[in-house]
Amino acid sequence: MDTIISKWFSSTEQKVTWAISLAFFIMFPIYFAFFSSFLPSGAVVIGGSSVTGEWDVSFQETDIATSESTEFLMDGEEFVFDFTFEDQSVNLGYVEITVSHGETDEGGPNPAVQNQCDNAIGQMRMGQVNDFVRPDSTMEGESPNNCPASYTMVIMLMENYTGESYTDSGQKGEIESMWTDNGFGRGEYRCQITLETRTGSSPGPLPGQVFNNNEDGEEITVSWRVVGVEVSVTQVVVIDA
Repeated sequence: MDTIISKWFSSTEQKVTWAISLAFFIMFPIYFAFFSSFLPSGAVVIGGSSVTGEWDVSFQETDIATSESTEFLMDGEEFVFDFTFEDQSVNLGYVEITVSHGETDEGGPNPAVQNQCDNAIGQMRMGQVNDFVRPDSTMEGESPNNCPASYTMVIMLMENYTGESYTDSGQKGEIESMWTDNGFGRGEYRCQITLETRTGSSPGPLPGQVFNNNEDGEEITVSWRVVGVEVSVTQVVVIDA
C-alpha cells in the first residue's frame, strides 16, 4: 500500500511544487532577517505602534455635524438654544458655537448718530455634557458694538489641541493616544442668550438726547459646528544625510 508521502511525490508536478514550497520556507525568514542590508546607508525601518523614533504628527479636521437656529428675543429676555451630540464613533477636537445678529432699528433720524448694537450675552451651560477641557474652552461671549455682530465660543474636547503639526520623539502608540477625545463632548449643549439693550449714542461731541436703540428686540442666530480630528503619526524610513 502506498504511503501518503509516496503519493505526495508520485508525479513530477508534485515534486516541483514541494521543491518550490521548501525553497520559499527557507528563503522567506532569511530575506527579512537581512532586509535592512538592502536599504540605503543610515536608513531605519519603522513599523508598529510600539516602535520608538522621530515622528511627524499632523491633524486633519472634518465637520462632523452642524446646526443652526434663530429666535427673536425681546430686550432683557433670556433664551436657551440647545444642541445634542451622542455619536461615539468619531474622535472629536472641539465644538464651535457662533452667536450672530443684526440691529433691528439702530440708524436713528440724525446722520450724525453712531450705530451701536444691542448685546447678546452668551453663556454655555455644560451640565448635560459628560466632560470637556475646561481651561482651554471659551464659555462666555458678548456682542461687539458695531452691527452686524458675531462672536464664537469654543468647547475644547482634546487637551492641548491646537491643530498645528509638529515633530516628536518617543513611542508611536503613546503619541497617538495623546490625541483622543476620551469620550468627551457627548450630551446636550445649552447656550443661554440674554439680550441686553445698549442705550445707543447721541449726535455731536456733547452728551444729549439718544436717537437710536428704539427697537423692541433682536433676531438672534446660534450656529453649532462639531469638529472631528484624524491624527496622522508618520515616519516610515529615516535616511541620515
